[in-house]
Amino acid sequence: MSDLKEKIIELRKKGLTYNQIKNELKCAKSTISYHCKNNNIGESYLVIDNDFNISEADKLKIVDLRKNGKLYSEIKLLTGLSLDKIKYVCRLYELYDCNNFRKPSKESINEMQKYYDICLNGEKVAEKFGYERHTVYKYIITKKKRKITKEERNKNNSKRVSNWRKDKKIKLIEYKGGKCEICGYNKCIGALEFHHKDPSEKDFTISGKSYSYERLKKEVDKCMLVCSNCHVEIHEQLMLNNLK
Repeated sequence: MSDLKEKIIELRKKGLTYNQIKNELKCAKSTISYHCKNNNIGESYLVIDNDFNISEADKLKIVDLRKNGKLYSEIKLLTGLSLDKIKYVCRLYELYDCNNFRKPSKESINEMQKYYDICLNGEKVAEKFGYERHTVYKYIITKKKRKITKEERNKNNSKRVSNWRKDKKIKLIEYKGGKCEICGYNKCIGALEFHHKDPSEKDFTISGKSYSYERLKKEVDKCMLVCSNCHVEIHEQLMLNNLK
């Protein structure tokens, strides 16, 4: 381990990034981070400019985008530069957190908290609201900071299931054309339903099921997409036909 530690420190002082050291030594990134931080050559350690080979134009572009509140991932897409280069330039100019330039409002923090309480995932909150993950954790109360009661957990689980089912229904409705096949109604998702054309081929009722999208899609292939009014009329006509 001491040989590995020395190699990590040597490569880091030469200006290699964590990822480059990982590829060179075939060791875990957490091991590299541990030894670098213990020797004060962690992520804030400034490597030599020449090792990154960043032009002045690229530096200015990164600084400008960061000052305008862009995330590392957004800057990467806009410039085509690696995250290591982007982080290096931001550290060089002390632009550690783009959200210092756009602190979330009290209303945004409340919305982030509500969303986190449902998904329990800081990365999803950061992606949805456009903030760095560590910034989100500054303002929200995570499950590690407080204990969620059994009642709250059950309520959040119900919301997650409900949201999942709603998303799947939207996808299935789009898959079937997005409107009632009889009258063309398409205003309200809740008023669109799936009617099995042949009841003998029906394996399960689509509404309220938490099956995979592919399994639901196979069942939907046996159905017509109709609005609730047309659905009632279909069943009433079937009932009348059975009485004859």
